[in-house]
Amino acid sequence: MRGARLFLPFLLILPLGGCYAGQQRQLATCEMSAQAAFPKPVPGQPFKAIQSCMANAGYNFIGWNDGVVCDMGAVIRGQRSATGGDVICFEPKNWLERKLYRIEVPEKAQTASAS
Repeated sequence: MRGARLFLPFLLILPLGGCYAGQQRQLATCEMSAQAAFPKPVPGQPFKAIQSCMANAGYNFIGWNDGVVCDMGAVIRGQRSATGGDVICFEPKNWLERKLYRIEVPEKAQTASAS
């Protein structure tokens, strides 16, 4: 029983390694598909396409909610943010993934909003 108690924290930390990185890859995929769909975009088109793509992949758009300052300008233009702040405009829809993600986000939010 004692061994299980020691193993449980490692089991809970394991998913943290992929939350932010997976979300970053998904956003890059959505941004590339928006750029392909709208080579000469009308303002707002890339944002709507990216938001829809991310929603289908299991992420909610949160913008600047919960004290998170993200690079919404990059998302609206459909381009990668130089600071990585575009990724934190979204969070996982799944309750457990969102809780784990929020453990990881504060540090990302600090670096993303520093510029």
